[in-house]
Parts: sequence; structure tokens; C-alpha cells
Amino acid sequence: MLQTIVCKNFINTITLGVRFFMSLTRIISILTLSLCSLVAQAESYADLHASVARINPGLQVLSVDTTPMFGMYKVVINTGDTLYMSADGEHFFTGTMYENRVGTPLVNLTELDLQKARVTTMQGDAAKQAWVFKAVGETKATITVFTDVDCFYCQKLHAEMPKINALGVEVRYLAFPRAGINSSSHKVLADAWCAEDQNSFLTQAKQRAHDKLPPLASPTACDNPVADHYALSQQMGLNGTPAIILDSGELWPGYLPAAEIAKRLGIN
Repeated sequence: MLQTIVCKNFINTITLGVRFFMSLTRIISILTLSLCSLVAQAESYADLHASVARINPGLQVLSVDTTPMFGMYKVVINTGDTLYMSADGEHFFTGTMYENRVGTPLVNLTELDLQKARVTTMQGDAAKQAWVFKAVGETKATITVFTDVDCFYCQKLHAEMPKINALGVEVRYLAFPRAGINSSSHKVLADAWCAEDQNSFLTQAKQRAHDKLPPLASPTACDNPVADHYALSQQMGLNGTPAIILDSGELWPGYLPAAEIAKRLGIN
């Protein structure tokens, strides 16, 4: 009798184990198929491109990357904006994605991605053509500044240039005519590039704009990077000047006095 009970219990245990194993196998198979489906959908990215086109036919997808969020993709469009989109393109959101792991500080994943993109952009040919105001003595740091001639805070920042350079900071200017291509500020910036003394012309142009004086006489026209600089500002989604970009890709929007710039850069 005892042997029969033991045998039945053993058989029941085995049966339950087999059923559990089969259920687990079925669940794994379903998850695997789901994952494969998502990967297959995302590999072509056709649904994501179509989704962006439905938002506005003028928008274009520049890049698509995976994110740590399952089934969600990072889509960068030609306005410089980032969309977080489902693999089928039927749902998306804009904004900031954070990583909030147990025991670690909050991480702004969106800003980290933007910093990497800015570093890549700043290594391009267009960004290498700049007005350079060199540091006095040892160059302790370099900043890139998107600037305009008739922007009050750009003029205010430029007035601090001797102090900034004296602190060992080199400033590289890129043009951002906020009024757009072929605007009056675009023309003045192009003139500043074509001038015999580029830095002096740009300094005078900012001062004359501040004093409400007419622009300096134009030098002989030449090929200039102003339109390319403007395209970079749009690609990075900049919407104001001055916009200070560090070698790390970090963005400091707006005016900062020389002392604050040095402090943030860790320069005594």
C-alpha cells in the first residue's frame, strides 16, 4: 500500500514538472517570437519613416537607434528633435528619457545622446571653419560659440572676450544668423568672413549693431561657411544665441560672464 502511494506521488510530481516545463517552454517561445517580430520590424525602419512622414511630409529621419526601453526606438529627425517611437511607428513621445536604476544616480540618457551627436557634428568640416579668438598664453580650454551680430547677449559676451582669452580660454565662433539665410545678419556675418581682418571686422560689426549704426562697407564677396554654420545650428536644434558648446558636447545656452565660464571649466 505504502509503495503504491509513493509511486503515485512520484508520478504526480513528474507530471507536474513536465507540465511546468512545457508551459515555460511555451512562454519562452512566445517571447522569442515577439522579440524576433520587433527586431524584424525595426531592421527595415520603414514603419518609423512612414510614421514621421505622417506627422509632417517635410520631416526626415536622420537616424534610428535602439534604447534601453524594450520595443522603443530613438528617432532623430531633421529639425534636431528626438522622438521615442514604438517599433510599428504607431505610438511615440517626445521629451527626455532617464535611467533610474536602484542604487545609482539619475541619468539623463537623452542629453548624453545629444552630447555625443554634438561632438560628432563639431568634428565635421563646416565646424572647423571658424572665427578663432585665441587664448592669451597657455590654452587651458576651448569653447565653440554659435553667435549672431545683432543679438544683445552675443554682443555682451563678445565684450568679455579679452577677459575670457586672458583666462586661457580659446573661443571659436560659428555663425547663427537667427533671421535666417539671406537675412541682413547673414550678409554681415558673410562680410566678416570675407574681410581681410576677420576678427576685427566681426568685433566692429557687433559693436556697430549694438550702437544702432549702419554696417561696415562690404569687402569683396568670397566663399564663406555662414550657410553651413546655420545648417549645423538647425541640425542640433539650437534656438537661441549665444549657444556655447564644449569639447565634451555639453551645451550651455545663453550668456555667461568670463568668470563663470572659467569656473564651470574648472579654470582658476
